[in-house]
Amino acid sequence: MSETILQLSAEDVWSALEVIDPVAVLAEELIGRTVGHAEEEVGRLTPWTGYGTRTNASALVALEHPDVDGRCVLPAASLRMFQSAALAAIAARELLVPGGVTVAMLGATQAMQPQLAVIARHVPDISHVAICLADLSRSNLLEARLVDLLELSGIGLSVTTTWPDTVFGANLVVATSEGVVRQDLSGMRVGQLARGAVLVNATGRNLPAELVDRMAEVYVDDFSLLPGNGDRYIVSTHLLATAGDTGVEQTGRYIAADLGQLLAGEHGGREHEDNRVLVELLSGRRLNVQLAYRILQAARRNGLGSRFEL
Repeated sequence: MSETILQLSAEDVWSALEVIDPVAVLAEELIGRTVGHAEEEVGRLTPWTGYGTRTNASALVALEHPDVDGRCVLPAASLRMFQSAALAAIAARELLVPGGVTVAMLGATQAMQPQLAVIARHVPDISHVAICLADLSRSNLLEARLVDLLELSGIGLSVTTTWPDTVFGANLVVATSEGVVRQDLSGMRVGQLARGAVLVNATGRNLPAELVDRMAEVYVDDFSLLPGNGDRYIVSTHLLATAGDTGVEQTGRYIAADLGQLLAGEHGGREHEDNRVLVELLSGRRLNVQLAYRILQAARRNGLGSRFEL
């Protein structure tokens, strides 16, 4: 008996995210885990190695859900990027000082643009966005849908050639995930960030240790992910700093709270409006099933994707 598979491209996923609220989806999940009312995960995502794919099969995942007939195949990278963008938006809403927001986006074109689209929709009071693309060229221009979104939202846009120029004066700096071309942030120092700035590290890689050590406050998306991220500098320094009385002075940075605690009101948020704040996203290795399901629902309602028989 044949099975009909719905396949979503990266463009389809982006279109689906225009009609749902990924921030609300992830916020609800984070709050549930924090207050102990998390629902058991329904459905699953597995690597897709079947036929009928339009892209590299190793980059695809299949969603199986009891409320859906048939499977849905979508790019793992797209799901991961939008997941990171939604978490960055939560961090901005919880930790930015009230007032106007100027955003600096760092990363490769393919990764940065859809993530900026989510942030532009779901972070209020953005007045300007500066972007530094690691791979921008005449043949690799910004998506028209992104430019239109910024214009319709009254958000100014500038493109710079170096990341120090991009982050200058910004109070929200997002280093984005994914992308073959990676921006070299090894020279980033705390003094290059504006006072009160929130820096979101969504790259899945370590920022310079000197930068991390000098940030006034550090947060993560989910404390439960610390055990699986022992290779991240902030995790190892946090575990060292909170190891207890060992008779040795502890100097490492510690993590103040996670996003779930901020959302649930179990942590008071940033300590001082002039503090430079770092938010490390640790969930890049774990794809969110509920977000994938909501994307699938939106895709079906709006006739997105293509179907093939298996």
